[in-house]
Amino acid sequence: MKIGLALSGGVARGIAHIGVLKYLEEQHIKLSCLAGTSAGSIIAGLYCAGIPLDDIEKIALSFSWKDLFKLTLPRYGLVDSTLLEKLIKSYIGDINFSELKIPLLINAVDLLKGEEVILDSGLVAVAIRASCAIPGIFTPVKTNGRLLVDGGVLDNVPARLLKEKGMDMVVAVDVNAAEKKLTEAPQNIFEVLIQAYEIIQWNQRRACHSYADLLVKPALNGISAWDVSQGSLLIERGYEACRQTLSGPVLKKMRGGFFSKFGRGWRSGR
Repeated sequence: MKIGLALSGGVARGIAHIGVLKYLEEQHIKLSCLAGTSAGSIIAGLYCAGIPLDDIEKIALSFSWKDLFKLTLPRYGLVDSTLLEKLIKSYIGDINFSELKIPLLINAVDLLKGEEVILDSGLVAVAIRASCAIPGIFTPVKTNGRLLVDGGVLDNVPARLLKEKGMDMVVAVDVNAAEKKLTEAPQNIFEVLIQAYEIIQWNQRRACHSYADLLVKPALNGISAWDVSQGSLLIERGYEACRQTLSGPVLKKMRGGFFSKFGRGWRSGR
């Protein structure tokens, strides 16, 4: 059985994806392909490059926003996104998609044409940088005649990419799936932009989820998208959500025991 894993964007909440991967590894679930958007592309990129999960966890828990924040004159973005590319390269080097241990798909959006772009060739670090370029915050990425921004603008949970790739089962992780209560006013320009951005994503959520056979929704209410200090809790919540969604019978299906009897339209975790 070919199993694909789609990891959503979510800024700091994307750290929860590490907990999901930890549970899948514990259960000896072999992944045939990963797809990542924004923060999900970072975790997926490191994992597919062969970085051990324990090391990815250490990277996440030691991360600080000061590693990325180099303010720019606000022509295309407030923060220079090249620092993210350099940071990713410090862990995986100039690795190409063809050199990855597990196939990987990363999405971005062409700001000039208004269309989704699937990145599956060239330098992985450049693709991750493009997928993470939140409009208005991080500067867009100019490559191959395109001006690329965050893939979450059009598809924040890239399960569809895995279906189109021919996966038999697609597990999607949406770290923004919990219902939001807009009761607190944003405290700065970054929170204003992220909150407006998340409203767009809530409206597209159902369509994105429809391509997933299994949907993992970590309980992350109350954890700010910018709060990297909650890394351990985020990983714990991701692990627990995956454990609850992938119960005993589901694990048997994922291992090929009974899935074929139900057909490829089987759904769970709704």
